Amino acid sequence: MTKLPGKAAVPFTPTVDAIGDPTTCFCCGMRAVAIGANHKPGDPQYLCKRCIVAIDDYKKIRRLDDYELAALDAGVDAVGEFIESKGNLTDLAHYDELDQRLLVKAAWEGCARGLREALKSAPF
Repeated sequence: MTKLPGKAAVPFTPTVDAIGDPTTCFCCGMRAVAIGANHKPGDPQYLCKRCIVAIDDYKKIRRLDDYELAALDAGVDAVGEFIESKGNLTDLAHYDELDQRLLVKAAWEGCARGLREALKSAPF
């Protein structure tokens, strides 16, 4: 897996902005509302409306499954390759709107490619 410069890639955290308002769903990454799932101090792990409906099932699943982790790794690799192709510029302010979208496209397609590859060996 290609390491990205800077902080480690942790999906969907933090779920709160600087003033405490919900931002991103801890579970799926969509827009969160003010219901959190964390019983410990720190990040409230806010959830979106869809994930709130499924909270009982969500409490049982605390991490990505093997297929989702493979997709995430492939997405990180794709983004790392894109950043290398742009001269290792990691600050989005240096990218124009097209390059910003191409970066996200690289992540999206990398995740999809990684998921398809991981599912080739699935037992179902």
